[in-house]
Amino acid sequence: MIRVITNEDYENVLKLSEFAFQYTISEQELESTIKKLDKQYIIGDFEKDDLKAKLHIYSLEVNIKNRVFKMGGVASVATWPEVRRTRKVAQLIEEGLHWMNMKEFDISYLHPFYVPFYRKFGWELICTDKTYTIQKEDLMFLHSQSGNIVRKSKEEALPSLMSLYRSFTENNNSMLIRDKSWWTDVVLNKGEHVVFHVNEENEADGYMIYSLENRELIVHEVIVLNESMKKDFWNFICQHDSMVSTVKWKSYEGDPLTLILPNPRVQTDIHPYFMGRIVNVQRFLEKYPFFIQGEKPLILHVSDPVCNWNNGSFFLEGEAIKVFQKEKGICNNSPRKGLRMDIGILTAVLLGHQDPIQLYKLGTIQGEEQQLKLLIDIIPPLGSSLLFDFF
Repeated sequence: MIRVITNEDYENVLKLSEFAFQYTISEQELESTIKKLDKQYIIGDFEKDDLKAKLHIYSLEVNIKNRVFKMGGVASVATWPEVRRTRKVAQLIEEGLHWMNMKEFDISYLHPFYVPFYRKFGWELICTDKTYTIQKEDLMFLHSQSGNIVRKSKEEALPSLMSLYRSFTENNNSMLIRDKSWWTDVVLNKGEHVVFHVNEENEADGYMIYSLENRELIVHEVIVLNESMKKDFWNFICQHDSMVSTVKWKSYEGDPLTLILPNPRVQTDIHPYFMGRIVNVQRFLEKYPFFIQGEKPLILHVSDPVCNWNNGSFFLEGEAIKVFQKEKGICNNSPRKGLRMDIGILTAVLLGHQDPIQLYKLGTIQGEEQQLKLLIDIIPPLGSSLLFDFF
């Protein structure tokens, strides 16, 4: 039986999390962990009173093409091994999507343990992460000084961090909209140290969150309003050369850092990161800031393996969206007009992570070339999706 988790179930929820994700919650962490559970919607599959599987959903917001979308962050999906492969997790996912649709979420993100598993339920990769691993001998100073580096305590730093991050999201895509509690509970726990780049007007225009441990400097997050400021952060990192053997700089795929490094041939690892899926296509399309097209409508034929309300044809004519669905949401014959794609591909395209032309060549988008050109023309150009957060 699937039901909503209450605080009376928290002990069993935490036991399952500790087992599944192989960690231990200390006594000092217990209170803060429970407070985090209070902010989540959690459903569990029970046999009598025994919790067998669970799924958590965070209620969050993201900035997509400079519009705010309500996002359900799926996390901590776990089951005891003795009941795996019995569709318990699948049923929780289906129930979670129905709940998100009922609560008018637009999109859902998750970090997959295994990409093919979540593709079966309509999620698709929407962003990657990049990590530079830099050896001590490559910490060579650059000839640049466009400002000063100023260290602040986390409490003192918070207002400027929030402001700079907000400005950065306006020029980038699909990022989490962080409230104050997310900053204090999640972001500022990434690293011990916060420094700002301060310009000649004594204004903070960039920040770096980092930590030092076992002769390794880890750059957890860098936000700059101008890429040239990274030269000063790089020089600041080089000032640690007597303390470190290795630097790990965590970033995103489009980061041009190697263009300024003295030795750009550093180890660079790029990995698929988060997945996303539109929860309700009609609601998402109505919010999405398409450029208004000409006389011909864009016709999207969408298939969704879980959410039947998304199966159908969506006609985009000017600012209007018309929806046509069969009784069971499935077309028996392939339509001759428009473009055909599944829910995951539609998500990846509208978030800017995948090129529609390449997907058309691969056959994951099918249909008329004129409709493909129209789709490309009406998608706003605000870059690929990126995400600094984890849940």
